[in-house]
Amino acid sequence: MTSANEYDRWHRHEAQKEQATEEHLYPWHKTALRLLPNLNNKDVLELGCGRGDFAIVLAEKYRQARIKAVDFSESAIEIAREKARRSSCDVQFEVGDATNLRFSDASFDYVISCECLEHVPKPSKMTKELARVLRPNGAFLLTTENYFNGMLLAWAKCLLTRAAFESGSGVQSHENFFLYWHVKRLLQAAGLHIEHMESNHFQWLLLPRVAPSRLCTEQFTRAFWNRLFRPFGRHFTYVGTRVA
Repeated sequence: MTSANEYDRWHRHEAQKEQATEEHLYPWHKTALRLLPNLNNKDVLELGCGRGDFAIVLAEKYRQARIKAVDFSESAIEIAREKARRSSCDVQFEVGDATNLRFSDASFDYVISCECLEHVPKPSKMTKELARVLRPNGAFLLTTENYFNGMLLAWAKCLLTRAAFESGSGVQSHENFFLYWHVKRLLQAAGLHIEHMESNHFQWLLLPRVAPSRLCTEQFTRAFWNRLFRPFGRHFTYVGTRVA
């Protein structure tokens, strides 16, 4: 079974679980909404849009934005298109490979990608494609995993038992082991300038028969503590621009 087929199956399974859930936005989406500028009258691309929830939220908030969203899972795009139809949102959903986009150079003013890079077999190709389709001085926002925290124990267990890594939302076809400085270097090597970084979901420890949420701080209320513990956040957000 190919990686795309595996993600088709995973997305169908996750969509069934979501039917009883009202909100499908995750903490990284909420961080992105807080950090994004006004996208009205901008050409916007979301890479790895999954089942389309975030792209639809963006379309509802920025009615004058021209939003395209891609994912390499045909099942995910089918679900996203149906959601957009029901909500009457103007989003152009397309099946596409984040490491080999079909868009021309300098096509977009803003590129967004949430929790996609860690599932791409060749992440450097994705960051280069992100930079390629951005216009000079165009901006980006990317979120991805950082395992400089208690999740190291989960990775160690997988290595010892030769089991597939489970990030909390089911075993996926591919998982990259990322530390935030590695991701930072990938973005910079692609010609992107990072202007802001922050993190959330501080997983301090994992213990047998203890719910991970009991050993986790989602977000600190004081900016000082967020800044101090930033290197240990599980979900990192990078905001910046394409170097002209």
